[in-house]
Amino acid sequence: MGTATLVDQEIQDGKRLIDALNQAGLSVKSALWLYLPEKETWRLMLTSPIFDKEGSLKTYKEIISVFGKVQPELNINWMNLVAVSPKHKLIQGLRKLQKDWNLSLLGKRLTNNMVNHIYVDDAYIYQIE
Repeated sequence: MGTATLVDQEIQDGKRLIDALNQAGLSVKSALWLYLPEKETWRLMLTSPIFDKEGSLKTYKEIISVFGKVQPELNINWMNLVAVSPKHKLIQGLRKLQKDWNLSLLGKRLTNNMVNHIYVDDAYIYQIE
């Protein structure tokens, strides 16, 4: 992406990728754009049970395979995709936040917050399961 601003096109393309991954059977459980201020870039963080069952290499292989087939072409740099375990500390913290406060983070923006001892400068959350 290369900019500090997450634009609607990237949010829409992220959703299209998540939908395509789910249709392909990858089962994305949690997904969010996360801004990394030290790199001045956004990363699309995705979780799937495949990560814990078959490892990161298999997960990335599946994601990239689907990524290349989405039409029209996605306006996302594939190098900005991050696959993590559903047990990732940030994901667990967001899950707990939803549960403790009885709220849904679906489609929400999270800025300048601490989540499970992780500082979140900015994030756009598609879903947390």
